[in-house]
Amino acid sequence: MREVSTVYDVPRGTAYFTVQQIIVYGASFLYYILLFRILNLADIGQISLLTATMAVFGTLTQLALPVAATRFISSSFGAQDPQAADAVAKICLRLILTVAIPTLALASLLSPWIGTFLFNNSNTTSLLVTTFTAGFLLDLTTLYGAYFLGLGLYAQVVYQNILYVPLSRGLGLVLAHFGLGVLGIPLGWVVGGVATLLLSLYLWRGRLSQGSSYPVRPLLSFSLPVLASALISLSQSWGDIALLQAVLGQFQTTGAYYLVVSSVGFLSILWVPVTGALLPALSSTHSSKGPEAVSDRLAVTLRLVNITVLPISASLAAVAPTALELVYGKPLVSESAAFALLALTVILSAQGAVLITALQAIGNTKPLLKIFLASTILDLAIVALAAKTLGTTAGAAGRIVLAASTLLLAWQSLRPIIHTPISQGIYKAILLATGTALPLALADQLMTRTLIFAPIMRLPVILAIFAGSFLVVSRKLSIFQDQDFEILESALPSILRRHIRAFQHLLV
Repeated sequence: MREVSTVYDVPRGTAYFTVQQIIVYGASFLYYILLFRILNLADIGQISLLTATMAVFGTLTQLALPVAATRFISSSFGAQDPQAADAVAKICLRLILTVAIPTLALASLLSPWIGTFLFNNSNTTSLLVTTFTAGFLLDLTTLYGAYFLGLGLYAQVVYQNILYVPLSRGLGLVLAHFGLGVLGIPLGWVVGGVATLLLSLYLWRGRLSQGSSYPVRPLLSFSLPVLASALISLSQSWGDIALLQAVLGQFQTTGAYYLVVSSVGFLSILWVPVTGALLPALSSTHSSKGPEAVSDRLAVTLRLVNITVLPISASLAAVAPTALELVYGKPLVSESAAFALLALTVILSAQGAVLITALQAIGNTKPLLKIFLASTILDLAIVALAAKTLGTTAGAAGRIVLAASTLLLAWQSLRPIIHTPISQGIYKAILLATGTALPLALADQLMTRTLIFAPIMRLPVILAIFAGSFLVVSRKLSIFQDQDFEILESALPSILRRHIRAFQHLLV
């Protein structure tokens, strides 16, 4: 057996995931720019529905077992029982294969009917079968990623993702450009999935000692509420897009909104690395040290999330028209209102994601169903009622209500168990957001309406104003503390720590 560390280094894991997100989001950013230039908005609308189809397939066939695997493997190591961790990994793999293989066969047989329902065209069998195959491969790679995460092997998870995303999306664009059109995109997903699965199998060799068996019931008791919540969460992610398509009936509108939502999604780089590293660490901490230690970790995490996410998202919202025109051109400037609303309120999504991670880590997954169901009903009701009047802005309004209600309900569920200081650092975050967003909004309006600068000419001015405002406000109002940088330094290689200290001297 290869020796495995059972120390869950959240700062270092966060650093790994941050590097991953920079690479992944950089590749995704380039992907959406090129996708908009290779295919038209109607084609992009079809791709959004194929992406939703793959997400539905994956959610149903994974049974939320990757989350269960991470939780039970990390908990087993917290209890000094590596044989149980191996048994958990094996039973999770068997369960997923038992469900995913028959589902893949059935979905492929039903693809003509599914194509008629989604695209009003039964001649989409090749698109759908390719998409289902990609979903099956992602089931397996996601499960192995959960194994790595459960052992605190953050780097291995990063290797998976930085292989899959650039390869699958880059190859998909190449195939789409050279004659395959929309079909090229899911073919890229398949090739990327095969490559990532082979890498995962290689990285997993000999990781755990042989375990005997593990009961299925505790795994399913944990995962089934998560699965139900994931299905509801799936409708959160794709329900507004489906409703807009159903109400407005235009693939072009769906494609434009999909690009806006995906673009705002890049901001999750500010909190996804933290929550990814936090889940196994909180699980192990809860097993070994109890609720108070979990609360302490949450306080540090929420403060850092607040003072980083809110200022950056508010600044992006302030220059929404320029951001969209710079990346996609004038056709998407009409979506500025939806983009600005979504960007400004991602702090609610970030805080909610941290609290949902905490619920999963302590094994309290039953409230998730209530949380996701209530927030989804509110979200989709707003979109359905306002879509004809507000267009894509109705989708943005629904997502804001979704994020706010998820945060509130998660906080209420955690409060009786552990202290959840969601307001930690929020006052300073608001000050920093105001001090950076207002100068940016004024400068953007001046350059857009009075001086009539081209978007590429506005960009260096916007970056300079943001950097200057962020620096001045941070220093004058003492936004950051020395311990913030101590956490960051502990996560980075020694060669980079000198630069972090220089950055610290500028901001503190």
